[in-house]
Amino acid sequence: MAAEPTSKITNCPDCHVTPDTLHHQGCDVARCARTGLQRLGCGHTSNACNTRWTGRWPGEAECVEYGLVIDVGSDTEPLPDLNRLYALCDWDPNQQRMVLRAPIADHGGEHPERNT
Repeated sequence: MAAEPTSKITNCPDCHVTPDTLHHQGCDVARCARTGLQRLGCGHTSNACNTRWTGRWPGEAECVEYGLVIDVGSDTEPLPDLNRLYALCDWDPNQQRMVLRAPIADHGGEHPERNT
């Protein structure tokens, strides 16, 4: 398996909040707490769907956890495969994170596109 990305914990690249802080209104990076999609387009009118900045790009930690990374060469760290994350996972509003869907029975209980 490829090495895991080792991105550094940073402030939000758009609204500049520190980790474990709610995103500012209008932040382009913020996700909707109910849907997991970009908050700017979620349609909710209250601040109740705001999420906290974790210090990493939304979905990056799940990509690493689930092995959804793209190996781009020996001299470069692998990148999180956010496209595959959204194809294989669903947002869990209770956990506030993307979770793998149930395994597909036709593939021996494994997700056919997952790097393991």
